[in-house]
Amino acid sequence: MIIRLPFPAPKLFPNRKNGNHWTTTSAVKDAQKNAAYMLTKEALQTTKAEWPEGNIPLSLVYLTPDKRKRDLDNMLAASKALIDGMAKALEVDDSRFKPILVDWILGPKEGGLIAAVGINIVSGTSM
Repeated sequence: MIIRLPFPAPKLFPNRKNGNHWTTTSAVKDAQKNAAYMLTKEALQTTKAEWPEGNIPLSLVYLTPDKRKRDLDNMLAASKALIDGMAKALEVDDSRFKPILVDWILGPKEGGLIAAVGINIVSGTSM
């Protein structure tokens, strides 16, 4: 199942929020979690997905809004609320998302995130 999500909010990136009180990001986290929940529910309407016991592979491809280099671990950390919203909509514990593959490519100006649940995708690399 493919879910198109917004790019993680800049306030949620670890390098930006360190040292700030948790209340400075609370509203942003809630908004991101709710957006992911609604977009996942919308995707579920067009997909018949079942999640048997065990691990659920998750691939995250970030469509970055600019050419700046990004740390994949920071993008994943900033996506915690988005992942929580997806898990809530899928009615699964987010600890079941294993393995999590993370990649990024230059995307549209507003950026975005493509989440592939139940399948692994790799962007533009060949070995």
